[in-house]
Amino acid sequence: MKDLLKGLYLITDESLIDQSNYFSLIEDLLSNHIDILQLRIKDASEDEVLYKAKELRKITSKYKTLFIINDNLNVACITGRWFAYGKNDQSFNECRKALGEEKVIGVSCYGDSSRVKKFKNLGADYVAIGTPYFTKTKPDREPTPFSLMQSIINEHPGYPIFAIGGIEISNAREVLSTGVTGIAVINGILSYQNSSDRVNKFNEILENFS
Repeated sequence: MKDLLKGLYLITDESLIDQSNYFSLIEDLLSNHIDILQLRIKDASEDEVLYKAKELRKITSKYKTLFIINDNLNVACITGRWFAYGKNDQSFNECRKALGEEKVIGVSCYGDSSRVKKFKNLGADYVAIGTPYFTKTKPDREPTPFSLMQSIINEHPGYPIFAIGGIEISNAREVLSTGVTGIAVINGILSYQNSSDRVNKFNEILENFS
């Protein structure tokens, strides 16, 4: 599975998904081909996160989509899924020990080249770095210029690096031109009524960079 860390990476946002139609909406997106799905839920009970993780595990298995749990190590361990590690989570070594060597762990590195190097050396399977664009999800974050993105990518050839932050159909080509392995998208898909069409358009762009 670790060799599949590339392509279109969709991150959920509870405020953008109709809760009454939650799983069918996500399944519709996956049926149009999502390479990686990350369940990202803030300010919810662990029972809710665990319930959604278990249901999404079934759906992602059906479509052979890699499934990542954001922040919640306990849910990742219970569901046997992979884990996305943020700035304030448990220590990386604790996460690796709990999940085992075979599970994928990704790390958010923003525009911090030293953080990329640190976690790559610790054994992170992939990292995500920022873009120059504004993002509604983290409006106060520091933008990462293309020159810094390019420098990080050049320093780590062949290592899976995803770009995240404000990625839309209109700028995806520019982001991919830096050489990133894939693109992580939230609002660029989920904030549109025709979200399945957005998935198809992103995939068309990605095909030209494969």
